Amino acid sequence: MKKTNLKRFLLLFCMLACVFSMTACGNAQIDTNTAKESIKDNEVAYVENYLKDWAKDMILYLDSNQGEAGTDALIADAEAGITLNDVNSKMYIVNQQGMNVKTIGLYNSWNSTKDELGELKESVDVNNINVKVSDETSELCTISVKLKFEKRVCTFEFVINTDYTLESGAINPSYTTAEKMGKAGMNTLIGMGTVFVVLIFISFIISLFKYISVYENRKKEQKEDTASVGVDNAIAQIVSNEEENVEDDLELIAVITAAIAASEGTSTDGLVVRSIRKVNNRRK
Repeated sequence: MKKTNLKRFLLLFCMLACVFSMTACGNAQIDTNTAKESIKDNEVAYVENYLKDWAKDMILYLDSNQGEAGTDALIADAEAGITLNDVNSKMYIVNQQGMNVKTIGLYNSWNSTKDELGELKESVDVNNINVKVSDETSELCTISVKLKFEKRVCTFEFVINTDYTLESGAINPSYTTAEKMGKAGMNTLIGMGTVFVVLIFISFIISLFKYISVYENRKKEQKEDTASVGVDNAIAQIVSNEEENVEDDLELIAVITAAIAASEGTSTDGLVVRSIRKVNNRRK
């Protein structure tokens, strides 16, 4: 009886183990990122020597174009779409299709930095060039090399894309702590100076507001004076017209009175005076 129960237990255990193992196999998935990294590892391993060779010749090509003439030569090559293949007559796997925007950006960066570096003071050894597979799935690898120049040490970094073109390039000179502190202090002074200049300018603008109010008041007074002069002129014109009308009326009265007196054969003085009084009373 006990043997039968033991057999049943072992059978059930084996069945459960099979079920769990089948379930585990069914849920197993391939890690896409791992697969992509593995592919990039293989690609980089295959072309690593070519990448190092390109990086070495690119640095030597940049270093050979020193001074104003070198800057003009780099600009001319960039505008003409000259590749490193055309310069060295060697086969490279980077930028075979011609100049791209990233390469032009690298040239511009070098032109703005080379005066801080000076000439290259050591040979470029391909064994000191590091090629590292990129963690970004859209990029293939990063090439970096640290070299000693006349004035300071500089690190070059080239990011290569999956189509073997230059994705980006960086030229990073090494500065001493004193230089970094000096640059930080200069940036702080420039920032503070800019703020002070802006504040002074704003204060100057605000100080002009009082002159604006004075100008507005003066304009207002001029308008009021103009209006007052206009009123005075109008009143004077009215008075002048009234005086002219009075003189005209007096002359008319005198003529009429003289005519009446002549017809009646009486003196005109009393009639004229009475007529003038009547006219004045009517005006009032």
